[in-house]
Amino acid sequence: MQFPMTIGLHRSRFLDAFVVSGALLASAGALAFPGESLIQAGVLSLTCLFAFWAIRQLTPCISAIRLEQNGDFSLRSISDDEFKVAQILPGATVHPWLTVVRFKCSERPVQTLIVTVDSLKAADFRRLRVFLRWRADFSELNDDA
Repeated sequence: MQFPMTIGLHRSRFLDAFVVSGALLASAGALAFPGESLIQAGVLSLTCLFAFWAIRQLTPCISAIRLEQNGDFSLRSISDDEFKVAQILPGATVHPWLTVVRFKCSERPVQTLIVTVDSLKAADFRRLRVFLRWRADFSELNDDA
């Protein structure tokens, strides 16, 4: 791999489809059982509200990731033009179709980055997974317990 490597991110259609299908399934379940129409309307309203909130939370705030040879992980947010170094926190999940990374930047609270197969190019997704498995150092200090 050639370092530094910059990987661009975009919104995942898989996660959007998952949230919408879950909301539709919950709405169908609420309408399937007989009951007071006011209660059903309240359940439908809450379902729509939670689905809207979930889709808003899935809006990416990170536009690109830069991977360094020494294992550093830098992020560029949508509002910034420059990369900021982030510390990868313990508990990353790396699978062939989903990667979940928790990170901490100096001026931001702890954030979670959810990357699916359709969030970036296939080769970039593979490179990110390899980097997180082999190069990144995100183990806890007392890892031998």
